[in-house]
This record gives sequence, structure tokens and C-alpha cells, in this order.
Amino acid sequence: MRYAVWVPEALVVATAVGVMMLGRFGWLSRAARLYLPQATAVVVLVALGIELWAGATLGTYLGGAVVQDRFALFVKAAALLTALVALAAADWTAEDSLHFGLAMPLLAAFGAMVAASSADVLGLWAGLELAAVSAVVLVSLRRPDLALRLLVVGGIASALVLVGLAFLYATTGNADLSAIRASLAGKEPTVVIAIPVLLLLSGLAVRSSVAPFHVGAVPIGLGASPLGAGLVIGFVAVAAAVVAIKLAAALLPIPAVYAPYAQVVAALAMVGGGAAAVAARSPRPRMAYLAVGQAGWIAAGLSTHYRAGIAGSLFLLGAFAVAATCGPAVLGRAEGGEPAIQGFGAVRPVRAAGLALAMLSLAGAPPLAGFFGELAVAAALAQSQNYWLIGLGALGAVLSLIAAVGTLRVLFMQSPIEEARRGAAYALPASASSSRRTECSGFRSSGWPTRGRKRWG
Repeated sequence: MRYAVWVPEALVVATAVGVMMLGRFGWLSRAARLYLPQATAVVVLVALGIELWAGATLGTYLGGAVVQDRFALFVKAAALLTALVALAAADWTAEDSLHFGLAMPLLAAFGAMVAASSADVLGLWAGLELAAVSAVVLVSLRRPDLALRLLVVGGIASALVLVGLAFLYATTGNADLSAIRASLAGKEPTVVIAIPVLLLLSGLAVRSSVAPFHVGAVPIGLGASPLGAGLVIGFVAVAAAVVAIKLAAALLPIPAVYAPYAQVVAALAMVGGGAAAVAARSPRPRMAYLAVGQAGWIAAGLSTHYRAGIAGSLFLLGAFAVAATCGPAVLGRAEGGEPAIQGFGAVRPVRAAGLALAMLSLAGAPPLAGFFGELAVAAALAQSQNYWLIGLGALGAVLSLIAAVGTLRVLFMQSPIEEARRGAAYALPASASSSRRTECSGFRSSGWPTRGRKRWG
């Protein structure tokens, strides 16, 4: 009974590996492959049920290296729910590989679960990197050039995180998060601690695509497949936010070393994300910038150095995970401009409703979960007397709502266009199709990459 808490992770990893093996050796017939997404979603649903049942058993494992607490239970349940919704809502005709499209979100969810359960800095880094590598794999299936750029951006972020963690370990003499917090209790903030924390948070900001560091990952996500974009914009940012929340809890005795930096990043992200979303005309870039703005609210909650602020950020993170990861999957092949989704409410009402809910939640519209998360963060900001940050957040929220309402107008109020014309609008945006004649991986009918030349566009 004690080790039943490991079953969800085992199911997720075994399913991901099994799906890739099925694709590699072609053990399933073409007819059976049609039911593979549904079967995978059922396994994830079972894992979620086991997590909610067995995850309430709190304790430590592997000599204290792994901890199962309420924080881990919430994050792991949110990760499994996000993977479940993404797999169930994905448009598999828009994906480059069925088997990799099923396996990589599961591995990204496993990475977030590892980070949530880790009690030391090594586990935090391992979980974050696993989620990031899963995103690189999905991006590489369609755009190897963008995957290479994502590797470079990720390498910079990983180097910053590792240097920051190494300095933090050298300063405190501990890799365990609870021991780090105990060693910092009663100490005054110094430059020796502030510099590595700055490097560490900079790397996490790059990973989570928070403004102004979103210029690295967001353009790459716009050229990926729908699930690939969801991993870049959503799951990787979720894993980075999980690491940031756990580190903020460890550094809580000396909030002055990270709070000012988090406040600046939050202000830029909330206002910049909302303004960029208003300026964007295509649905996927608009959704990406709405996610940037909501990530700013998560950073704002961490800057309060109050338990209420961290709790608000955690709740908002759950809503962010589902909306930012599943929104691109629901969008499917409609990756072009506004004509690609014009009149969706009449011709594809289910997908239109899912897309509207995702964008409204990212914009913080009531009564969705994103609104209540941002409200909880705003209450914590008021408690810490950061009224200027509340004002900037309100401005960003208004801009985000304007952008989301603009998308709703196209979805439900404009007349549908002819399907032939809509098919032309499905084409990738110019930023994602500037070099379409690229030698890259093709696929067998099983979905496993083979060597060959394939044109996109």
C-alpha cells in the first residue's frame, strides 16, 4: 500500500515506452492504430485515479530524496489531467507521428511529476530537462531547424540553472531543499546568495518563456505541430514553474534575494503578454502571448514571499497547465490567420468551445479557473502591499480579455467560410514556413521516423 504512490509514474513511463515500441516494430495493424489514442487516454485516466487515491498517503521515499506531500499530489494530478485532456482533444491528422505524439506528452508529464516529488535540487533539474527534451523531440519531427534552435535556447537555460544550483549548493552546503531552508534561516541576504539566485531564476524564466525571455521559445512553438506547441508553451513552462515554486519555498527565509527580480519579470510578462496578444492576429500566437501574460501572474505570486501568494501561484499553475498545453491541441490544423477559425462555432462547435475556454482561462476571464487563480495572487499582492504590481496586472488582464474577446468574435459571430478556402488558411504562418524545403524525417505508416525527404507547406 505504501508504494502504490509509485504506480501512476510507472504507468505513464511504461505506456510511453510501449507506444514507441509499437511504432518502431509495427506490431499494430492500421485499424488497431485508430484506437491507440483512446487506449492511451484510458491508461492516463487510470493513473490519475490511482494518484488521487494513493497520493493522499504522505511520506518520504529513497532515503528522503523523493517526497509525497500535498504539493506533489496537486502537481502530479494536474500533470496527468493535462496529458489526458491533450491526448483526448488532439487532432491526430495534424500531427507528424502518432506514436511520438502520444509518448512525448506522457514523458513531459512524467518530468513535471519528478520535479514535484523531488526533495533535492538534482531531481528538480532532471524533471525539468526531461520535459524540455520531450518538447524538442516533437518540434524536430516537423521542423529540425527549429528544434536545433530550441536546443540552443534550452542549453543556455540549462547552463544558467545548473550554475545557479551549483552556487546555491556551495553557499549553503546542502542539496536538500529543506536543509537549504534551514541553513538560510536567520541569515541576512547577501550578494553571494543573490547572484546565483539571479542566474537560477534567469534560466527558469527562459524555460518558462516569461517576458522578455519568451523571444527564445515562443517563436519556435509557433512552427511546431499542435501538440509540440502545447509542450513548448505549456508543459515545459509548467515544469519550470514547479521548480521555481519549490525553490521559492526553500529561499523563503531571505525573500529579498529573489522578490525584486520576480516582480520585474512579472510586470513585464503581464503587460507585455497582454499587449502582444492584442497585436497578434493568428490564434496560435495570440494563445502563446496569453500564456506569457498568465505566467507573469504566477511569478507575481512568488514575489509576495507569503504562503498565500505561493498557494495562489500553485492553483493558477494548474489552470495554466491545462489551458496552455491543451489549447494548441484543440486548435489542431487551424494554424493560419483568423480565416482558419472563422465561423468555427457553427461548423466545429466542440473544438470552438474548447478553444474559447482555453483562451478565456488564459486571459483570466470569470468564472474560469484562471480568473480565480489570478484573484488569489492579487489578494496576496495586496497583503504584501504591492499595489503597483496589482495595477500593472489589471492592465495586462484587460488587454488579455480584449484579445480573447476578439478571438471569440471570429469563432462565433463571423460567418463560416467555404471549406476549400479554410483549407488554404490551415497552412502554417509565414514565420513557421520560411524554409519549407528542408531535408527531414519522414514516417512509415506506423508513425516511426525513416530517412527521407519531405516537403511541408
